[in-house]
Amino acid sequence: MYQLLSSILLAAIVASSATTGASTKITTTWKDPDAGKPNFSKIVVAFLSSDADLRRRVEGGLQRRIPRSVAANTIVTDEDLKDREAVKARLVSNGVDGAIVVRLVDLKNDWIVSQGGTFHGAMPGFWDTWDANWLGVNTTGYAYQEKIVTADIFLYSVATAKPLWIGRLKSTDPKFLKGLLDDLVKEGSEELKKQKLI
Repeated sequence: MYQLLSSILLAAIVASSATTGASTKITTTWKDPDAGKPNFSKIVVAFLSSDADLRRRVEGGLQRRIPRSVAANTIVTDEDLKDREAVKARLVSNGVDGAIVVRLVDLKNDWIVSQGGTFHGAMPGFWDTWDANWLGVNTTGYAYQEKIVTADIFLYSVATAKPLWIGRLKSTDPKFLKGLLDDLVKEGSEELKKQKLI
């Protein structure tokens, strides 16, 4: 599923001809009220994708922005990805106690439509207002498509395997895959820092 979504995402962004710049922001967050302030000694950052190049790009970007972190691809081999016990063993043997996981959730196209407006060329006299509609000028409407990419970021305690924080990010009209991934990484890491979670 993630491989398919990643491939569709890549194709859609490469084919995009949008004229507006991309906008990425956190839309919703959740924090475990009982979590307190975590004090992780080592955090693994992982991007859920079977596309090795995408994994390395996202994990490397997060690792550079998050203190005491390590990219999952440097300690978990591609062969181990589908073996839960092998992943656990590698994380434990590397002293990992926190995890940040990023996953793509959705890619869709939304139509933005304006029906145009009406304005009056001159202000009629009081008695003429009843006929004011005859003085109206209609403007043309427009429609364009926006690409919307949704991604989730999770912060886990490895010891309990429970999420401490979840954030949903939305990116509108990404033109390039690299820019989209960089924006997701930047926004996600800044929000985690603002919440004093990393």
